[in-house]
Amino acid sequence: MSTLRVIHIAPELPPTVGGVADYTAILSRRLVEVSDGAVEPVLVHAGYQETDAIEVTFPVVDLSGECSATALAETIERLDGHADGQAVVLLEYSGYGYAKRGAPRWLERGLSRVCGEVDIPLITVFHELYATGPPWSSAFWLSILQKHVVRQLARRSTATLTNRPDSASWLRKTTDNVHHRPIFSNVGELSSLPSWKRRNPRAVVFGGTGKEALYAKHGSELKTLLDAAGISELMDIGPRPDQKLLTPLDGIEVDVRGFVDHQEVSDHLQKSRLGLLCRNPEALTKSGSLMAYMSHGVPSFIAMRHGTQPNPHLEDGIHYLSLKEALKATKASDNDLSEIGRRGHDWYQSNAHSRDAAASVLRLIDAQ
Repeated sequence: MSTLRVIHIAPELPPTVGGVADYTAILSRRLVEVSDGAVEPVLVHAGYQETDAIEVTFPVVDLSGECSATALAETIERLDGHADGQAVVLLEYSGYGYAKRGAPRWLERGLSRVCGEVDIPLITVFHELYATGPPWSSAFWLSILQKHVVRQLARRSTATLTNRPDSASWLRKTTDNVHHRPIFSNVGELSSLPSWKRRNPRAVVFGGTGKEALYAKHGSELKTLLDAAGISELMDIGPRPDQKLLTPLDGIEVDVRGFVDHQEVSDHLQKSRLGLLCRNPEALTKSGSLMAYMSHGVPSFIAMRHGTQPNPHLEDGIHYLSLKEALKATKASDNDLSEIGRRGHDWYQSNAHSRDAAASVLRLIDAQ
């Protein structure tokens, strides 16, 4: 294919610790790979908070802290004008990354000047849509404007992707070209799994989302489950939890590591027998923690929070075990756990791998 300039806009970039930052960098690299070098990414940092460091291997335009529709539009026009071939805008959208209250109208206005059906094509990856809350909460009232911005961006986009099935359903009320893609692991993707015998009797809690709820609401259940599974150690990676929340795990050796680099996370996952998390069922395919576990063949035990609708893409007892069902069952054998880890890894390889995510985006670009 001819040269393709991808103007890749994101609210954060490495070394920022965050899913969107890593997602953007990995997706850019994979787009180059799957296009055999035809894709030439230029990353645009457009977060509302000014940054003093950007660490990526591609050309970067730093608009962080500006929140200017004019600056964004002029940047896109300049990058398009300097491209040797076709140009397309790829937007990573998470409202709170572009505006303090999660409704970046400046972003929508800037894109409206240069993107659309007769201008530069826009493909939007919606990581988040809008906040939720009861009518007496600020989240409820902010969500009205947040929804407006999302709808405007969706209408202007020639194609959209999102990582939650319920988000895809919501977007389809506004536009037709909506695709569901699970998020991918940002800490490595194993092509083959280590022997189960190489894994230590250790569980891992990785990431930040739902960690407090996991310990506060399910601590005693976790202790019961870990004892039954013969797990003697729990490693916590990511934001450090309040030590008081770990009290119900008395008797389990808890190793709090804090933030560590991606390779160290991968090394620990390859040597662990369980991955623990707490998530809304419909949000499982947007969980970076779950995708990290599955990409490393770590069987996942999930404490379900909020929603009760099952995720249509992942099946309890096949790809993971819910904490509720695990507590009902008798002690899981090593073979049972190993099989859940293997099936989770197989699903990941076929449905969530970063290579396939890039190929999906490239197909959408080619369809423009």
